[in-house]
This record gives sequence, structure tokens and C-alpha cells, in this order.
Amino acid sequence: MKKHHTLPAKKQVGSMSDISIPEGFRKYHSPKRFPEKIGPLYFKKEDEDLYRFGFFADETHCNANGIIHGGMMMSFMDETLGQMVWRATGRKPCATISLNFDFVSSAKPGEWLEMKGHITRQGVSVVFIRGELYAGDRIVLTADGIWKVLGR
Repeated sequence: MKKHHTLPAKKQVGSMSDISIPEGFRKYHSPKRFPEKIGPLYFKKEDEDLYRFGFFADETHCNANGIIHGGMMMSFMDETLGQMVWRATGRKPCATISLNFDFVSSAKPGEWLEMKGHITRQGVSVVFIRGELYAGDRIVLTADGIWKVLGR
């Protein structure tokens, strides 16, 4: 059984009173950058090359139908898959060339969403990556992307 710790929720209208972040995850800091606008986002270092990323979905991430906005999930995947590519290239600047998504199911406020990704092919100037976004054991979204290593 995974241990969770509780953190105070964001102080925004419509946020949960308590949120449960899985043990070992730390807040992903990107001061004055886009990830701060969609977060908070979290990460956990598994080993030297493996990171896990997640976020607690709350009402601020919802669309008009009361489910987590597709744009939120796509932005999260672009950011976190890009982080994986950046680390895999030795922290060289990279940019998304192509990123394709398939929505498999919906996510709801109150769920912990976690990305699992892996590099499928890495060349000198281009990296191919695949990721899945989960709510528990349920796949919510899959993504296939290509990143360009800049300056090559």
C-alpha cells in the first residue's frame, strides 16, 4: 500500500480542502514560467534516469463539463515528456516538433494524475518518446512525441 501525505490545497476558489500527494513526490518549481500557471506539478526521482511526474486534479483544472480539461492534460504531458527528453539529452535545449494525443477516458477533480513515459528512439538531433497519463490504474491519455535537440 502506497503511503500518502496530505498538503494544504491551493488557496483558490473551488479547490479541495485537502489533497493527497503520493509519498516521495516534490513540487516541480519553474518560477514565472508556464508550468506554474497549470500546477502545482510534482515529480519523483526513481533512479538516475527515471522520473515520475504528477498533479492533483482539482476544480481549477476542469472544463465546463466538470471533468479535467483536455488542454490541461496535454500541457502537462508536453511539459513532463519534454523534461524527460531534456534529461536524456544531457540537459540540452529541446523543442517539441510533434505531439499527438489519444484521449482514452476522462479524469475528475480529486484524482491524482501521473505520467509514465519512455524514450522509444534517440538520435543525435531528434528524440522520440511515448507517454501515458494515468488516474490510478486507468489510462486517461496517451501521447507520442518527437523532440528536436536545438543547436544541432
